Amino acid sequence: MKITIDNYDGKGAVDYTSSLVSGRPFRILRRLNQPVTCECTLLPPSGLTAPVRNARITVADDQGLLLFTGYVAAEPAPELAGEGTTGPVCSLFVSAIGDEMLLDRQPIAPTGPIVGATAGSAAQVMLARSEILGITTALSLATMGIAEFQALSSRTWSENVAALAAACRNAYLLQNSTLSLNPVGTVTHALSESAGTLTPANLQIATIKALANDITVCGEEEPAAFVTEFFQGDGTTVLFELTEDPWKLPSSKAKTFTDNFQGSILNPQLWIVDDPGSAVTLTANGLTCIGGNGVLGNTVISTFSTVEMGGGLILEANSVQFGAQTSGILNGLYFGGETSLTGCLAGFQIGQSGGAATLAPILNGAVAGSTFTAVAGHMYTLRLRFYSNEVQRILQSYYTTDPVSGFDRFGGDLLPATGSFVFEVQDTTNGVAGTPVVLYAGPFGGSPSPWCVYAPLNAATLDCSIGSVTVERLPPNWVTSTPPNGTAVIRRIGTTAQGADCTVESTGKLRFYPASTPQAGEVIAVSYRTSRRSVARFASAASIAAESQNGKLPGTAAWTGTVTNPPPRSSADCENAAQALLALSTSRAAAWAGTYTAWNSEQQSGAPGSLGSDIWPGDVLALASTSTGITANLVVRSVAIDLSASVPALAKYTIGFANDWADALSIATSATVPADAWLPLQPETALPLANLDGLTVTSVTGSQIQISAGVTPPTGGGFEVRRADYSFTPGPGPDLVLRSPVPSFTIPRAAAMERYYIRMYDASTPPHYSRFSSAVFVNLPLSS
Repeated sequence: MKITIDNYDGKGAVDYTSSLVSGRPFRILRRLNQPVTCECTLLPPSGLTAPVRNARITVADDQGLLLFTGYVAAEPAPELAGEGTTGPVCSLFVSAIGDEMLLDRQPIAPTGPIVGATAGSAAQVMLARSEILGITTALSLATMGIAEFQALSSRTWSENVAALAAACRNAYLLQNSTLSLNPVGTVTHALSESAGTLTPANLQIATIKALANDITVCGEEEPAAFVTEFFQGDGTTVLFELTEDPWKLPSSKAKTFTDNFQGSILNPQLWIVDDPGSAVTLTANGLTCIGGNGVLGNTVISTFSTVEMGGGLILEANSVQFGAQTSGILNGLYFGGETSLTGCLAGFQIGQSGGAATLAPILNGAVAGSTFTAVAGHMYTLRLRFYSNEVQRILQSYYTTDPVSGFDRFGGDLLPATGSFVFEVQDTTNGVAGTPVVLYAGPFGGSPSPWCVYAPLNAATLDCSIGSVTVERLPPNWVTSTPPNGTAVIRRIGTTAQGADCTVESTGKLRFYPASTPQAGEVIAVSYRTSRRSVARFASAASIAAESQNGKLPGTAAWTGTVTNPPPRSSADCENAAQALLALSTSRAAAWAGTYTAWNSEQQSGAPGSLGSDIWPGDVLALASTSTGITANLVVRSVAIDLSASVPALAKYTIGFANDWADALSIATSATVPADAWLPLQPETALPLANLDGLTVTSVTGSQIQISAGVTPPTGGGFEVRRADYSFTPGPGPDLVLRSPVPSFTIPRAAAMERYYIRMYDASTPPHYSRFSSAVFVNLPLSS
């Protein structure tokens, strides 16, 4: 055994093995997705410097295999060891933490989530943001996808990467300045009693948790019904009360990020800088670009985080000034990893005409809308608004073990959506905000990419500056209005500083600003989503039948709780989480836990009692015990290595293991249930039909409402209209209005204020319905 310490005093790594105090604990503790720790006691002889805080420490076995690398976490604590010829002698208790220690000291910048990434690419982003140099990566096996991962400022770097690894059923390790991320079970150690590699006396194992075959999962508040509500202006009213409270975006997700470009360099935790010609600097005017190599996509400032293209978004580039050279794209969104023109989902193309800078909207790689000519010396805000009534564009992924493929995935599906954009330019010279000029306002024309990279600057050859940028997420609210004998116009939602016309308040009110008061007879259409707690329930009929002992006992074993990581954002996520948990909880082998003791397991030659190779959390023990009748794969959770200063070295390995249902691994749960959760009375037997998220109201008159569902119903199915939500049944009922077998149908009006809820149904018995209603609320006078 060899222990070296580098105190960074110019002596390099010094061998301290002879300083180890015999008989005192010398332990390395490895825990799944946590920093490795090492504790020992030293009595440095004359000539050896006492270890200091932050000293680099390594531990290797007799064959040179590294068992630990890290840093001394605190000043070693002196302990009285006895009396020497010159007086009392003190030993030093040394406590060290793995290589994560330096990373954990760095602040985590509040940035937007990483969307649609693999575990490996997300870990690479987190490492790049850390500003710690000299760390290499081994992430080629970390290919599991994650829908959305948010690195929290309240967690350390290691806690964030641990949450990422766990969500993808991976184990992370930072050892010898190399970060690796590998699926659980990448390495398997055989423990066979018949082969002589298992000593039964060293094994302690038990099933510590009852199985479950009826799972109810609760998640976050989710957007529910798709509402379109109509009002009529009278020329003075600016406040309109919505019939139902709209879904509210959590405040923690509203402000994705903002940067005022202050300081000497761009914030490395926010931005990826591609600037081969050194054209970009920070000046008193902010992010400044002078030049470029003439090729779009080569000089780019883009975010580490990706932007999910769902709900509402406002992206602003503020205090923008233009110089002589103008060729590039500002305030752009890019998909597919391309920062070329064809990869631009939306952005402002900068050109030149008559010596002046021109701005034109780019939509899906092509110019759309009208062109704006900038005035020399003026400042502008370039504002891009996006809206989609679908907030979630990719479902969370939940991973379980599988004996054949190694893992199963539930979820991870990409969700299509419609979207609309508004491009506007606002003159803000001398701090005076002018009226925004709208260059384009309308639909995207297809389903936009589920996520994009935001790049405020993409220069071919640009002479410009950007004072600040802001990316803000909004709820999925959208307002249009139609003046008498006029055409519908988009009413911009936001603050007056953002040049908006109105805002949808959290209290459920639509408020217009005085300058945008609807005129008499103007019809206002508000689109929003209602809110409910996401929840799902699934059961295993086969397990219930098996547990019933041929009908002699109740076979149902229920579990109800909340999944905390990865957090379910919707009922669809809850369904996938419930099915993943069900795949684990019905197996009796999923609740094994215990310990096994081995010796010198790091020795590749396989010493007596060893496992033949070093063992780490996330490895699997393939157990085959004939005396106990147990055959199981067991996930290693912790490894405590107790070392002795002997020749040859003796290392006692105490291996803790627990399978997924015994101790949550990739799906973290809580037994608590939110008070506002409505729990299903029966398990789901089939997934709901698609929502009518594209349903439109084509006209509203005093006598009727014309509806276009936007989809063809299943054979034998159709569209059901009721006056109450969550009461859709095959029977008539007092609230049934009509059923239509075709997508276009008419709802007759009978009152000035009316509510209608619409869902699609199929020909099943009983029928399956859409998950959520599309609702039409009318607050308009009847014809005389």
